[in-house]
Amino acid sequence: MPRYKKGIRNNCFHQNYTHDVLFPGATFRTRHNGECAILGRSDDKSRRGYYVVEFKDSGIIKEAYGSHIKTGSVSDEAFPSSEEERRKLLMTPKYYGVGYIGNGCHSTIENTRTHQRTRAFILWHNMLARCYMTTKGKQYFKGYKGVTVCERWHNFQNFCNDLPKLHGYNKWKDNPGEYELDKDYSHRRIYSADTVAFISTEENAKEAGLRRVAMKIPSGHYHEINKIRDEILMEAEDELKNNQINYEVVLDGNMKVILCETPYGTVLFWPLTKKIQRNCYMIDGDVQVYVYYLRWLILQWENRNPDINCVATTC
Repeated sequence: MPRYKKGIRNNCFHQNYTHDVLFPGATFRTRHNGECAILGRSDDKSRRGYYVVEFKDSGIIKEAYGSHIKTGSVSDEAFPSSEEERRKLLMTPKYYGVGYIGNGCHSTIENTRTHQRTRAFILWHNMLARCYMTTKGKQYFKGYKGVTVCERWHNFQNFCNDLPKLHGYNKWKDNPGEYELDKDYSHRRIYSADTVAFISTEENAKEAGLRRVAMKIPSGHYHEINKIRDEILMEAEDELKNNQINYEVVLDGNMKVILCETPYGTVLFWPLTKKIQRNCYMIDGDVQVYVYYLRWLILQWENRNPDINCVATTC
């Protein structure tokens, strides 16, 4: 007879069935908790496709969905035995070391019968994966090195609360396959309510193409330019300082980019390739052109908004 653990939910099962893979006694290796063995199929008729498994190392017995067992995505995490334990568990980071569900009204499950995840959860989970997923100690998504998710959005409940306030949310809600959550909308390397927006897949592809063009150095000049990349950046910084312009140096891929905020959005300058970009628009130009363009944007704002402090608006 199988062992039962006190407080473990739905541990009743039967072995009166046949299955080529998930048969009684079959063992499977999990991703994080060693091996588990199939004890039988769940007796709960409302949970079709569920099996009861026992984890060899911990002795925990619990229900698990068949496909999750086969892929090794089950864990020996016991069901909470009290409300206090449940709330504590929801506040424990379990997604890529930072993400947690949190206590609130937003569920991660859309369909309780199939355990299908909500679109909001999938969006949140994929965002965390791009920034924090690692393999063999190295970042899995190399293009996201240095990209982070703001601390507020580590909590799934906060993420869901902020979703309706994001630019383009209604379009994504009505046509999820045609819109994507994009941090590059503001040209920042962080996911937060202030730096992301839902943009169309077509617009996102265009934006990515513009960034690739901006980072492209002609092969014939690459080695020559690369040798003096630090000097080029320092010269650009000196020019901005002399003109008393606030700026920030950020890393985009393997190239350092100068970032300035204006009332009309973020303006980027790639010193090595002499490209200037605001939103989806890009022009060629050196640091003098960049300074001139920034001053022109500020002047446009001041002429149109004489009673509003431009500096305060961009902070």
